[in-house]
Amino acid sequence: IFITSLQSLDREQMEAARMDGASSLQRFFYLTIPHLGRPMAVVIMIEMIFLLSVFAEIAITTNGGPGNESTNMTYLIFKQSLMNFDVGVASAGALFAVVLANIVAFFLIRIIGKNLD
Repeated sequence: IFITSLQSLDREQMEAARMDGASSLQRFFYLTIPHLGRPMAVVIMIEMIFLLSVFAEIAITTNGGPGNESTNMTYLIFKQSLMNFDVGVASAGALFAVVLANIVAFFLIRIIGKNLD
């Protein structure tokens, strides 16, 4: 995603900035980073969805251990509900995961929408 976005960066704009005396660091911070804003938001959203869906790999390889070192939120909810028989804490954790995902998605969609203007 990032390579494709960098390939679509306008070379004439970079050349104009270079001719106007902008250093490579200034071109990076003022041209390249803003151009990568939308792809960064998309990658963050995809990774958040992936991290909330990883369950089987943790359950099969480490069972969330040692301790809770390799536990993510999904596996922690599973442990609380089915291993510790604490359905209340597990449902609160699930609600927190949904709210957290919605908050992140809201801000990322605002960033993407702002870049479309």
